Amino acid sequence: MNFLLQALSNWAMDSPNTIAFTTGGETISYRRLRRRVGGLATETAMLPERVGLLAPNGIDWIVADLAMWANGRTLVPLPEFFADGQLAHILSDGGIDAVLTTEERAARVQALGARPVIIGESESEMPDPSSGDGARIIYTSGSTGNPKGVVLGPAQLQNTCGGLLAAARPNSSDRHLSVLPFSMLLENICGIYLPILVGGQAHIAASILSLPPAEMAVALAETALSSKATTTVLVPQLLTAWVLIASVGRVAVPDSLRFVAVGGAAVPDPIAKRARELGIPAYEGYGLSECCSVVAINVPDADRQGSVGKPIKGLDVKIAADGEIVVRGAPVMQGYLGGERQVVEQTWPTGDLGHLDEDGYLYVQGRKDNLIVTANGRNVSPEWPETMLAADPRVGRAIVLPTLEGGLAAILEPSMLGQAWFEGTDAAALQQLTTALCAEAPDYARPWRTHAVAAGYFADNDLLTANNRPRRGAIREHFEPLLTETLDKGNTHAVL
Repeated sequence: MNFLLQALSNWAMDSPNTIAFTTGGETISYRRLRRRVGGLATETAMLPERVGLLAPNGIDWIVADLAMWANGRTLVPLPEFFADGQLAHILSDGGIDAVLTTEERAARVQALGARPVIIGESESEMPDPSSGDGARIIYTSGSTGNPKGVVLGPAQLQNTCGGLLAAARPNSSDRHLSVLPFSMLLENICGIYLPILVGGQAHIAASILSLPPAEMAVALAETALSSKATTTVLVPQLLTAWVLIASVGRVAVPDSLRFVAVGGAAVPDPIAKRARELGIPAYEGYGLSECCSVVAINVPDADRQGSVGKPIKGLDVKIAADGEIVVRGAPVMQGYLGGERQVVEQTWPTGDLGHLDEDGYLYVQGRKDNLIVTANGRNVSPEWPETMLAADPRVGRAIVLPTLEGGLAAILEPSMLGQAWFEGTDAAALQQLTTALCAEAPDYARPWRTHAVAAGYFADNDLLTANNRPRRGAIREHFEPLLTETLDKGNTHAVL
């Protein structure tokens, strides 16, 4: 990552007092950031080749990240939202003995059986680049089993950074609002690497995610306004919450915003359209860790509603005969740690289904292994009706599952604004909601059984991954009693 460290050095010399990052009441200039990176790199020069990092989003995290690139070490981010069992697996699987951390997290590191290495505040000149290249290992939470380590080297990261620089065109005037955890690769790139490469500034506000849902949405909107943010990266749930409170006039939308990237799941078309109407310039993208986080993205001068945009520079996307999206190019990972599923010729079959239109825009239908075959032999990606259902602001999460009769059932969890409606509704009204929201789908893709659960039900029953995605196998097993009952026409609704 010499290109990143060189950019840091250049800005430290040319604009030494320019603020690089802010968080809470703390700021750090490019000059001091470079010196802190140099200080930690010097102090940790004798650490093992592979090192963990457990820290909250903040300047310490950034310093540790850059110092390990300077030392040519392989860094393994340890997501704070992972359970201790998952983190223990990562430490064992990665052979990690030492973990960079803060004083407040040292006890957790010790409890996991590793040696905490405190990220100090010493400063010195940055040492000459290490002869080792270093790497980044990103552990995916997955929907089943233990997390798997995705190995990414400087070549993969440099290509993705280059692709995003060309597509999103960040510049030195940008103020990036960083909300998502740095342990998520996309935020690591967009919230740290891109601002350094262009000499911009990032405002770190990850504490927003620890707030209750209603407060989280308000805090996001108010922070975007107060920080005069120009760019940010969001998941669809955060965008939806922002749209809802902006729609009722609870907060103003800053006119400084120029680019809001949204990924991690499909964005319902009505939400995306309403965001634009409110002045939130939301652009949907698509990616996965195995392809260095970004495959395609919509941008202001190349944007098509319903698609996830065009592939970024350096990636070639093809559609296999069975509809699977296949990615080829320099950003494709080196492989999984331990050698599971080798990468051949920088090509990766994503496991996602989709298609390309005549202009090269990519459309994603859903996971290949999620396909449901209905009684009449039709293939349905559950993500298709789920996205339609999630377009209603009363619906916080929608899961579509197959029934014994060969049809589809919808499991709906209310949003923070929909709880009162769900609690007061009856069976007919709930099914009418599902039918209306899926009206544009053909008959075979419309759920004709609907069940409601209480707010927070999926999380409370361990039916989500650590990064909030549905564990579909566990969900199907959990709801099996409902799905295998013969349909009673008078009972299309249940509250759990």
